[in-house]
Amino acid sequence: MRKKLKLPLISVAIALLLAGLGTAGWFIRPQEVMNRASEALQGSEAVEVEEIDTEGVSGFHYTPWGSEPEVGLIFYPGARVPVRAYAPEALKIAEEGYEVFLVSAPLNLAVLGWKKAGEIITNHSEEKDWVIGGHSMGGAMAARFVVRTDYSVEGLLLWASYPQKGESFSTDLKVLSIIGGRDEIINESKVVRSREQLPPDTEFVEITGGNHSQFGWYGFQSGDGKAGISREKQMKIIVEETVGLLAEVGEGSKGS
Repeated sequence: MRKKLKLPLISVAIALLLAGLGTAGWFIRPQEVMNRASEALQGSEAVEVEEIDTEGVSGFHYTPWGSEPEVGLIFYPGARVPVRAYAPEALKIAEEGYEVFLVSAPLNLAVLGWKKAGEIITNHSEEKDWVIGGHSMGGAMAARFVVRTDYSVEGLLLWASYPQKGESFSTDLKVLSIIGGRDEIINESKVVRSREQLPPDTEFVEITGGNHSQFGWYGFQSGDGKAGISREKQMKIIVEETVGLLAEVGEGSKGS
């Protein structure tokens, strides 16, 4: 009887191993980035783009030509999304006069590199107000950075995201939370819960017709809702709202 059971058990073990490897392979396979993102990495007449790979941090640095921005945005990507997928938004934000850092994550998972913003802040020691943010998992890790480190951060930006349960924030922190009305990936109950965690004056914005996938320039995510507006229009709203947060942080610093 034991000999008869040996082959099936081995077969089951191999099948489970292969299934696990297949799942892991799918999970770490990055989303396909659109051509529009690659174009935005070239910069513009108003913005210089530099690829960074120093002190354990890689990604892209957007700087407005001929100016010294007083506010900088550090941005983490969503899970399985290469950070360059957010290049079009970064370019538009920088064209409004703000410094932007798109931070690459190990295996495109911000949870594996959530402390990287600290290196950027440390290496840019000039007087500057910092906003940290991200999309989906990236936003959650940005919130973790605010809560679990001692770096001075004036603003938190959440694109289709929310902080983890139990995290609390200073009432002085400026926070913007943007979600899509047709986002079927985000956990709505956790978005509601976040309203109790975030500062009372947090601004919550819902983009009518927007979905989860259109916060960046990459393919449609399985399980997401079908967008009722174009990616271009959704980006325009995202950029306008984000620039509003950065402006508020800058004005708050001048008034202090």
